[in-house]
Parts: sequence; C-alpha cells; structure tokens
Amino acid sequence: MYVIIFSTITIDGKLASKDYYSELSCKYDKVRQHILRSEVDAIMIGGNTVRIDNPSLTLKYVHGKNPIRVIISNSLNFDINYKIFNTPPQTIIYTSNNSENKDFENKIKEKGVIIRKLDNFNICNVMNDLESNFNVHKVMIEGGGKLIWSVIKENCFDELRVTISPRVFGNGVSLANGEGFLGKNSPKLDLEDVKICECKEEVHLIYKNRNKIRNL
Repeated sequence: MYVIIFSTITIDGKLASKDYYSELSCKYDKVRQHILRSEVDAIMIGGNTVRIDNPSLTLKYVHGKNPIRVIISNSLNFDINYKIFNTPPQTIIYTSNNSENKDFENKIKEKGVIIRKLDNFNICNVMNDLESNFNVHKVMIEGGGKLIWSVIKENCFDELRVTISPRVFGNGVSLANGEGFLGKNSPKLDLEDVKICECKEEVHLIYKNRNKIRNL
C-alpha cells in the first residue's frame, strides 16, 4: 500500500479558515490534484469534509478512471443526498463497530454505498482492509485536518505533497489538526522536490516519509 497526502495550505499552515473557507488552489494546482486522483486507486476524506464541502471527488480537469471514494466517519451522521452518495464511482464508508445509524445505513446501502465496520478502527487497519478486500494499492488522502492528523500520527503514509498558497488565515483548520506531538517526538520528513507553480504565486513541495510503518 502506497499512501500520499495531498493538500493546499496557507503560509501559516491552514487548509481552511475559521469560517471553513478553503478555496486556495490556482488552476494549475487543481490540475496537479486531479492528475494525482487519476493515478490512485482510492481517494480518502473525513466525514467533516463531506458535510462541509459536499464534494463529488471525481475527475474534472484530466481524463482517466475515477478512483474509489473512501470516507472515514465515527458517527455516520450524513445526509443521503450528498453528491458522493449519488454519483459514480463506488463509495465506501469506514466506521467503528460501535457506530450505529440504522436509518442512514439502510437507505445508503440501497444506493450501492458500502459500509465497513472495523473492530479496531484506525487508519492503518482501514488501509489494510482496502488492500485485502478492494484491491486498493495506492491511496490519496485529501483531508480534512483531523484525518490528515490521524494518518500522520499512525505513521501510515509514504508522501506528503503540499502546495503553499499566498494567504494567511491566522486561525482555522491546520493541515494536521490534532492534539499534536511533543517537539522531539514529531516526525521529520525528507524533502524530495520543490517547484514554483506556473502561476508564480504558489510553491509545491513533496516530502517522503522514510520511516513509514511497513506492515501496510
């Protein structure tokens, strides 16, 4: 399993403002994002991203096969009318065995959406299940901040690709929005590539995680 985190953030490391504004990408960055979508088997997002952005997660700026869409949710608190549940391709929701929303579960299964409940519900186990049961070998993590934090905390990613947008939010949702590491225990990534965007206002960075847990 190969896992790539992709995000566009402000100079001060926020992927959304305090009012959840997140339109940071230029047209070239959007193309970069969709090229990567076309190269992976699955795109993964958190439940808040579904509720706030209502994305379809399909290819728009390049041609290719749409990847499977994967949602990580603790609550199953969704409206069945969200785009991701009503347009192809396949959508899979991962949650814990303790999560229960029978009305939603019954209605969403009628739409062909798969719900996977795991005893030990964490991101690394989700990755293993995707590979074992859905033939997924390459995953793109698109956010939000809580999901990205979990992926980094569990150390189950290979790359971080981040575009720096020329904005400063001061407050909002951080790239990795969690309890945080103690300074000495924080992961250190290896810079692989730096590119000034074609728009001349953004910088795209690629980091490699040499210490990923290798049981994925």
